[in-house]
Amino acid sequence: MVTIKDIAREAGVSPSTVSRVLSGKAKISPETTKRVMEAIEKLGYIPNASAKSLVMKKAYSVGIFMPRRLEQTLTSTFFDQVVSGICSYINNTEYEIVLSIVPPEKEKESLERLIKSRKVDGFILLTSRINDYAIKYLRNLKFPFVLIGSPDKDKDYVNWVDNDNKKAAFDATEYLIRLGHTQIGFLGGMENLVLTQDRLSGYKSALSKYKIPVENQYIMFTEFDEQSSYEKAKQMLKLPNRPTAIVCIDEVVAYAAIRACRELDLKVGYDVSVIGFNESIFSKLSSPRLTTINTNVFYLGYYAAEMLIKELEEPYKTYKRLIVQHSIVEGETCRAI
Repeated sequence: MVTIKDIAREAGVSPSTVSRVLSGKAKISPETTKRVMEAIEKLGYIPNASAKSLVMKKAYSVGIFMPRRLEQTLTSTFFDQVVSGICSYINNTEYEIVLSIVPPEKEKESLERLIKSRKVDGFILLTSRINDYAIKYLRNLKFPFVLIGSPDKDKDYVNWVDNDNKKAAFDATEYLIRLGHTQIGFLGGMENLVLTQDRLSGYKSALSKYKIPVENQYIMFTEFDEQSSYEKAKQMLKLPNRPTAIVCIDEVVAYAAIRACRELDLKVGYDVSVIGFNESIFSKLSSPRLTTINTNVFYLGYYAAEMLIKELEEPYKTYKRLIVQHSIVEGETCRAI
């Protein structure tokens, strides 16, 4: 195994000089640095962090950052698809991935630790909130990041990848309206998410276009988990004048609504129509097959990773944004009335 002493002997310098070159913190002449690096390459020395990483003051790692509770994240079909997309791109680069899923109350501490320890060169943020702390913090530091989702403000000063969520929710709601539904519920995620507000806006716009009044009792918010979604869906379906169709912000929410329907002896696709978002393998395997909006989640992750790596290699002169297209995938959970 090659050691620092071997490198020092080959380069004709002291071991402490080799250490200082590797740290990148000391002032070493270009000639000496060159000799040390040539010796490292010749002998195939691999320190704990690569010599290239240390000398260039780069970690060659990108952080996937998600300020959400673990149980909410790991049950999400969005999470596994978006991370698959990120990994698909990153695995063909020199970079590695650092995954950080932290509860919101530890967000500040976790971000600061990752940056100060130089563990990552940039971040991919998996969520966008109203007055988002992570976005403001990273922008103030001028630390590289790409947002999956759109910021609630200063959209021209952040690199981001997203769907047109207002249009996607409009299309989902209009699809139900064209099937004859006028009593349409909306099951959203957390109210402070830009995603929730955008899809709620699209839902309301579709109702407005067809002159259908917005019923506040038909609008409910969940924690993006199965249990809270089930409870809210059940509450909505127990209304005296219940909706005949529900727009669900996510597949997990949609399946929770289907569970609530079954417990109330309501037949999905007949008594109640259900449409979700973020098509996954489960929508194809479920019975009945879920009608859903394919938001191409894999490509949200893939293009976000591509955008971040290009920014790290050669910083953009202007901020970038990318809209990933969506489409309706017809299943068996919606029908005309």
